[in-house]
Amino acid sequence: MLEKLKRMLGVSKKSVYVQDFFSRSNMKSAIYMAIVCIALELWMIYSVTQYVMSTPETEDMEWLISHFGWYVALIAVSVLTLVFASRYLKRKKGNRFTAGVIIRLFSLVSIVFGIHFGYTSFVKGQQILSFITMAVFVFCILTWQPLEAFFYTVAAYGGFYLIANHASPVQYADQVNLFMMWISSFIITLSAYFQKISEGEKSEGLEKLSDEDMLTGIPNMRSFYRNAQEALAEWDDPDHPPAVAFLDLENFKSYNGKFGHRMGDEFLCKIAALFMENLPKGLAARISDDHFVALLNSGKLEEIIWKLREQTRMMTSEVHLDLKTGFFCIRNGESLSVASDRARIACSSIKQKNDRWLCEYDEQLASRHELIQYVINNIDLAIEKGYIRVYYQPVVNCAGEHPGELMGVEVLARWDDPVRGLLSPAAFIGTLEEYRAIDKLDQCIVKQVCQDLRKNLDVGLPVVPCSINFSRLDFELFDVPAFLEAQLEQYQISPQLLDVEITESALSGNLRFLQKNMNALREKGFQSWLDDFGSGYSSLNTLKDFAFDVMKIDMSFLRNFDMNEKSKPILRNMVDLGKQLGMVTLCEGVETKEQFDFLRSIGCQRAQGYYFSKPLPLEQLKESGKWGI
Repeated sequence: MLEKLKRMLGVSKKSVYVQDFFSRSNMKSAIYMAIVCIALELWMIYSVTQYVMSTPETEDMEWLISHFGWYVALIAVSVLTLVFASRYLKRKKGNRFTAGVIIRLFSLVSIVFGIHFGYTSFVKGQQILSFITMAVFVFCILTWQPLEAFFYTVAAYGGFYLIANHASPVQYADQVNLFMMWISSFIITLSAYFQKISEGEKSEGLEKLSDEDMLTGIPNMRSFYRNAQEALAEWDDPDHPPAVAFLDLENFKSYNGKFGHRMGDEFLCKIAALFMENLPKGLAARISDDHFVALLNSGKLEEIIWKLREQTRMMTSEVHLDLKTGFFCIRNGESLSVASDRARIACSSIKQKNDRWLCEYDEQLASRHELIQYVINNIDLAIEKGYIRVYYQPVVNCAGEHPGELMGVEVLARWDDPVRGLLSPAAFIGTLEEYRAIDKLDQCIVKQVCQDLRKNLDVGLPVVPCSINFSRLDFELFDVPAFLEAQLEQYQISPQLLDVEITESALSGNLRFLQKNMNALREKGFQSWLDDFGSGYSSLNTLKDFAFDVMKIDMSFLRNFDMNEKSKPILRNMVDLGKQLGMVTLCEGVETKEQFDFLRSIGCQRAQGYYFSKPLPLEQLKESGKWGI
């Protein structure tokens, strides 16, 4: 009840935002009032002067001289108000006390001006419009608190009545009119006040919502950028530069999958609350999903993030969660937007790496990111200009009476860039897959291989089957079977000369879709190869679900061949398994005669590796004598 009464009287406590809103609103109104007053009074001075000059009577001249100072005073205070209000509104924060003094000074001079000229007209038996006009200006355009409005209106109307009545008794009708004007002015001030307060509170609510993350209630990026910018301007630790950290709750999708999105949202709220307890106030925010950002002192960053990581991992034992963080130290005045992007890049570079939880964006990472951007921005140009080149690596016979006989070649892509030189597949294959542009490269490679085969056939040179690697994304981005068939028809090539090579890891997810495509390839006469067998986690499932013509054993089993005796029985069993399933077995990564002899001894049918030849362009492969049967 007491609070309601205080609110009605305008003495209840208001937030700083509402007070600023109220003050700035009055400053805007004061600008319009000041402009009107200046214009009107200048016009009045000019008009009265012209009138007096045209009728040079002593009485009129004395009136002008005695009243000229009033016009000048109102113009002067109007100019002062206009200048102050304009500057006040340009600043993000202003001195509300000084603003209040200026508003009251302007109002006082206006009311006194109105009383003076209203009284002058009244004693002459004329209308008191000057007083009424200034009263309306002050009380109906500016906004006053209820108690102030009551006392100021009483003082203005009561003061005018007393002065006028002292000079000449005010008639009853005029008394009633003055009283009604006072009531009207007071009611208008009350209405304007409560409307303005309501607008301020509503605006504050919207401002608060626009600064908060809708789900967790913690600051969002808009609020973070504003607060962080102020913190950077006041940074006082030259030994430890400010750092923007990007925090990613890794494996959170598994939590959503296990408990559902509603429980996932509740868990995110708990994570957000944890972050707010441990990160600097106002300098942390949720970006989206399970991603957060914070501005930290680089000297304390590792300690803070480690603590957050440990507490995050202990929040649930049913799903393995981890906190991965990338950060960037602002040393050269980089913008917050740039710093945030670089921190995110650093965080992305350690995702799915169990031994890394913190990474700084440094020169090495910058170079890697620059290369990524170069690849994405220039792949179309590289294809158009012929910078993408095909290299071939021989696949040889490993069994029978003709060991080392050429059985085919694997097609490998190289990027011979005029700016960066020869780029290996590791520099661009992963990037093109990540950005879903790998189809551009692989279609380019297929076309070049078909052209090379056609050239050799046209001049009567022998040819061998070419195996071409395809990504899982290729099957999603274009119709691989239809595309291959179209190329074979265009270049009049047999499907027996093109083999489709697919890595084991590419066969994860969307099983039916991939099986459908693999069956379509077999129906069109293409052989299918399973690449990198044994490198994944579901090798046996892959053999169960798909039918392949060739099993290509991952080269990792030949590494440290001399030192790791376990490699030999594993390879022997892989070869036996392939034979039992009706597949040709091929082992890649052969680098020594000892490895080749062992593969022959266990019945492996084909081999590939630097022992026979490194990948070469077609012309060099021909010159080496390794092209053709």
